[in-house]
Amino acid sequence: MKRDIQRLMEEEFDLLIIGAGIYGAATAWEAASRGLSVALIDKGDFGGLTSANSLKTIHGGIRYLQTLDVDRMRESVRERRALLKIAPHLVYPLCCIMPTYGYFLRSRPVLQMGLLLNDILSMDRNWGLDQDKHISRGKTISREECLAMLIGINGNGVTGGAMWTDAQMISSERLLLSFILSAEQAGAVPANYVEAIEFLRTSHRIFGVVAKDLLTQKEFEIHAKMTLNMTGGFFNHVMKKAVPETSCRPIQLSTAMNLVLRKSLLPGCAAGVLSRFIYLRPSKKPYKGTRILFFAPWKEFTLVGTHHRPYYDEPENLRVTAKEVNTFLEEVQHVYPGGAIQKEDVSFWHKGFLPMDGVNGKSGEVFLTKHYRIYDHEKEDGVEGFMSVIGVKYTTARGVAEKTVNLVFKKLGRKRIPSKTHCTPIWGGEIKRFENFKACVIERKVYELSPKVLQYLVYHYGSEYPNILSYLEKNPKWAELLPGSEEVILAEIVHAVREEMAVKLSDVILRRTSLGAGGHPGEACLKACASMMADELGWSKATKEKEILETAKLYTLTQ
Repeated sequence: MKRDIQRLMEEEFDLLIIGAGIYGAATAWEAASRGLSVALIDKGDFGGLTSANSLKTIHGGIRYLQTLDVDRMRESVRERRALLKIAPHLVYPLCCIMPTYGYFLRSRPVLQMGLLLNDILSMDRNWGLDQDKHISRGKTISREECLAMLIGINGNGVTGGAMWTDAQMISSERLLLSFILSAEQAGAVPANYVEAIEFLRTSHRIFGVVAKDLLTQKEFEIHAKMTLNMTGGFFNHVMKKAVPETSCRPIQLSTAMNLVLRKSLLPGCAAGVLSRFIYLRPSKKPYKGTRILFFAPWKEFTLVGTHHRPYYDEPENLRVTAKEVNTFLEEVQHVYPGGAIQKEDVSFWHKGFLPMDGVNGKSGEVFLTKHYRIYDHEKEDGVEGFMSVIGVKYTTARGVAEKTVNLVFKKLGRKRIPSKTHCTPIWGGEIKRFENFKACVIERKVYELSPKVLQYLVYHYGSEYPNILSYLEKNPKWAELLPGSEEVILAEIVHAVREEMAVKLSDVILRRTSLGAGGHPGEACLKACASMMADELGWSKATKEKEILETAKLYTLTQ
């Protein structure tokens, strides 16, 4: 996969997608797989903003039963099953537990009924899945069993525990990229670091954009029969450029922040734990409330979230401050006193945008938007050739993409081609019986690579892992590990540049490999990666140093 600006300039596409987060990536694959010509652009890297903010969980929607939102729960079950099937190397079952308490909605009997209802409503959750991807039935456990599994939590009032199974991604970044690689193989033309700076428009029709290649500063036109706004937190900005007269209400933004802890608090099991918080109202009168914090094991780390706050600034000014991290950390420490969590344990943080419907004036809590929206601007504003999508959840991106492309076919006047993305493996997903596949690869011990390296390659590249090994035939030295890593080899850096459109050091560190996903990978690692990329891309010494400084800055909090 290579940046092909010339094709973007020369072709007229059926569909131009602006925004390459998980919704844009899934829609590009959906449309290309159904025979449409597709262009996908983003002013940053693929998945570089909100889609990078994740607890790595694929939710089956059990929490929606609290409000009896069965439709949303069923949608989540279907999409979790689809991701387990089409990306078996990247998505796997995850055991979850929530302590029960004596009071009504969180009591053990009530949650036991909820688990039973969840099992009944998701009876098809394992259809078509390999045995090692099956989602188990829920159950309740005793207080003693719960506290034994959640060593260190605040046990006051705990009466037992509710256990169920959801799913987790080994890498949300690689999953998103695999959708784009699949789209490219089906004929789509993706390009990162290309910004839509102006829309090509008559009074009643949009037929593309004026784009700017941010790597060369060159401006050019991209022509398309349909243009799709999937820019997430930048939705309002794009609408002002495209359809300033729109009747669509601007979205209100909130931020969602998760912490990465460099310690394994809950090996093998995620937990939703009750937290108590105090909100100081504008009247200065305190409000005492409760919410659930989610602790998810991930590699040697623990992910904790989510801290939601309303956001009123411009989206490009999004920052993570030391104050907000410390405030959230204090709440985490109270919930998990036995974890001995210190400031030094916070190795990284994720923050992104979610649409909200407002703020609870009593508690200060954000009312998150519950349902995605697909806008047809011919219907809404009388402007043909333009649509917008607002997503709310990583898990359901594929399903929303299917509905969006259904509407695109209708707008183009084409006979709709049925979607098969719910059962078609994405790039790297051509695997049956994943655990057997992984064991066979490790047993072969190719190129004298360690079992840990081979396991990493299988998890991150799936059935396409031989692509990485092919580099070792050309240069055996590329089998060496990056400084400070026990998993990532030099060949992956070369592959990321040559075949995965990595053009900045942060692309490789954060989104093509897992080198920096859990925290700063170390100066030696940054220098080694930058040197390899410099050789591939012809960077000057000044450019290399600039890339190192910019990437290191991502691990520094704003004061």
